[in-house]
Amino acid sequence: MVDWDLVDRRRSRGWDWDRIAADPKVGFHAEEASGEPGRALRTLYYQRRSKAKRRGEDDGGAAGEGEGSRTHSPIATLGFVLTPLLAIWFVVALALPSTAGTLFPAIPWIGLLLAAGAFLLAFGLLRSLERWNRQLRTAAVIGIVLGFAVSGGITALALVEGCPTLQTTTTGEPQSWLKASNPAWTEDGAPVLFSYGSVACPYCSASTWAVVEALKAFGSVSGITYDHSSPTDVFPNTPEIVLSGLTLQSPYVALHILESTNDQTITNPGASSCVDQAYISTYDNGGGIPFMALGGKYVHSGAIVTPSVLRTDPNDQNSAPLSPAQVNGQIENQSGSAWSAIAPATYLLEAFIVELNHGEPTNIANDPNVSPYLKQIS
Repeated sequence: MVDWDLVDRRRSRGWDWDRIAADPKVGFHAEEASGEPGRALRTLYYQRRSKAKRRGEDDGGAAGEGEGSRTHSPIATLGFVLTPLLAIWFVVALALPSTAGTLFPAIPWIGLLLAAGAFLLAFGLLRSLERWNRQLRTAAVIGIVLGFAVSGGITALALVEGCPTLQTTTTGEPQSWLKASNPAWTEDGAPVLFSYGSVACPYCSASTWAVVEALKAFGSVSGITYDHSSPTDVFPNTPEIVLSGLTLQSPYVALHILESTNDQTITNPGASSCVDQAYISTYDNGGGIPFMALGGKYVHSGAIVTPSVLRTDPNDQNSAPLSPAQVNGQIENQSGSAWSAIAPATYLLEAFIVELNHGEPTNIANDPNVSPYLKQIS
């Protein structure tokens, strides 16, 4: 490919066409039938300038020789800056989601920005006579430098702010839970149960029954109020306990609840700190709800109790929902379709909390409903 920038520089220094054509750095290779290389290069040069000038006139009026001979689109230049910048940031945020991905998670936000940058680059190249020259190379280098600067700067800021560095590698646990080798997340010495959800979400609503029932085993739970999921979503009006209103007195577990309380429309609550965002970015598949993390080590994305069991007909999602009193009745009697689904999630949560407390309290560790789960988790 001919380096036309170099051709212009050689001409500005007074080189004749034969000498320019013979310069290997220029990259010109004349065909045998084209005659003298210098003359062939000159003909090609002026044909190219004429084409560029005509294009400039078509795009908005007659241009002078300087602008009319421009062979690349400004959009292509912008694309060459943005694409490597965002690509580097995306890769680093994907590898280090709890730090580089704290401000914007790689999936979906940086990925969407990267797709937009790639579109600009492709569109700009389609409007360019040249796909690669010195200015575009410079733009690409700037993009690479900015990519490392942005991702590195955000990572450094996250570390200064105390955001945890979390492991992306996980191992499987029962009921689709995952375990990561992270530092313990505690509050006053007790492992934190972090719950991220929305009152209007039926999958969040169903899961709250197991969460509260497990918490009761470790201390005093107060502030219990009831609500229901959105009446216009799937499994409409699924009964629930509002987690954000709970108060827990326990030496074994601390509550950290992020819950949107609008029961008509599902909305994701905003993270209250970079610690929250670190767990969401690393383990929550782009911010889905419900999501839970226990002690910084055990995480679960999605419902731990299916909403269908909280209906009069579990096989019909549009059948009437159970009332809170009916669900509580099944829990107290330890019978019924609702209890059959709530119980395994409850006992597994208790087992995780016992494991995080190094086997304490022993009465729960020795509970015949909990001890089998303790043997299954790591």
